Amino acid sequence: MLSTDPDIRRLMALRALESGLLRLKWLAAATRFELAMRRHERALKAGFNPEQPRVPRGQPEGGQWTGDDGGSSSGNIRLAGEIPTGDSPEIPKEKPPTSRERTSVLKEVSRHIAEFGLTVEAIARMNAWLRTRSAEIESYNDPPKSLEELQRDVSTPAPGYDIHHIVEQNQEDHFTSEAINGPDNLVRVPRLKHQEINAWYQTKNPVYGGVSPREYLDGRNWGVQRSVGLDALKKAGVLKP
Repeated sequence: MLSTDPDIRRLMALRALESGLLRLKWLAAATRFELAMRRHERALKAGFNPEQPRVPRGQPEGGQWTGDDGGSSSGNIRLAGEIPTGDSPEIPKEKPPTSRERTSVLKEVSRHIAEFGLTVEAIARMNAWLRTRSAEIESYNDPPKSLEELQRDVSTPAPGYDIHHIVEQNQEDHFTSEAINGPDNLVRVPRLKHQEINAWYQTKNPVYGGVSPREYLDGRNWGVQRSVGLDALKKAGVLKP
């Protein structure tokens, strides 16, 4: 039975209006999200390389391609995406055919969730193929943690995360397996950030004389390797500065 109290009726009407406005805001964000992701999908089909680094924001050439010689002078870890335009990314309705394309979409979605007020659950409802990847999307936006926290998290594996070696596993020819796989060398990181770190390690970088960090580190002592490994975690936004 509807209340006859004018104040209560006004309050109910106000709440209904607020609810309607929130719904319209969500629908507008979802529409922008879908349109932008369609542009992203077309760029991939046209030969766009989602793994090519960009110059970091805040620099004179921020957002531009770094070219084939390995990236910006800062050496920051940044995987390519379209320069932000204020639109939310568009999610392909069908699952992209390659792992690279799928990873690119996951990262674009992760970067825009907070910006457009969307939730992982809402995105999963919009596109079924993302439902099984929601943990990766959500973990990508984790805030940086202390080294102690990242090391402690290793004991609690979770969906959307990987165990990362600060000094890379491929250095077992130079160090013992016990050191490489010891608790002091292991951290738990978001899976998509882990992929970014691995891509950075194998990309030519002027900071390391024009070779990739992986090439630069080969054969160097433990202290140098660990220092670069910790720096990589900071650049990826995983480890607190």
